[in-house]
Amino acid sequence: MRLTYEEVTKGLETKSDQIRALAKAGYLRTEIASLLKIRYQHVRKVLVDAGIIEGLQKEVRLEREPVVIEVDEEEGTPTAVPPTSWEVLLRAGFHFLGEWQPEDEGFVLDATAPVDKGVYSFVVDDVVMYVGLTQRGLRGRLNAYRRGYERQRTNARVKALILEALATGKRVKVLVATPADGSWNGLPVHTSAGLEAGMIGMIKPAWNILGAS
Repeated sequence: MRLTYEEVTKGLETKSDQIRALAKAGYLRTEIASLLKIRYQHVRKVLVDAGIIEGLQKEVRLEREPVVIEVDEEEGTPTAVPPTSWEVLLRAGFHFLGEWQPEDEGFVLDATAPVDKGVYSFVVDDVVMYVGLTQRGLRGRLNAYRRGYERQRTNARVKALILEALATGKRVKVLVATPADGSWNGLPVHTSAGLEAGMIGMIKPAWNILGAS
């Protein structure tokens, strides 16, 4: 088990020292940038200058675009399923993390997300509206929705949906789950990825449907 952020950075005064220490403790560059509230490029430069280049390719491979359900124009929208209450997820082992709160022209999470990888869900008025997966860390992934860069189309689309819900006075809750990975006949099994895929297939969350508005 890796050390906590506080344990790793205790006594380190400069950002550069903290970056190097966190990287050596096993934190990914995206996690470091989020924890220290600095740009990813800053983290990368400090580590490259220090000769710490392990993990560069690994980071590129790990994270992927969120799953969306594409709609065939001829077939129309996917078959509707009854709304899924967030209580279904809570009973299954998800944890209530917090809520997105309006802030200036955006929003902010009223809780500190864990740095663990896992599955997350956005709930509007107790109905599960979105399910996603992160293999880098929940804190960094959730922050990406706050930024909602236009070139990251899914992030920008979901950010707009969150803003729309908040603007109409609705509550947008965040649930998270961090299941342990397993194995099958000696082969590794990524439990979070399977959980996300299964949930999307069963629930068909509205915000996972491409074109949802």
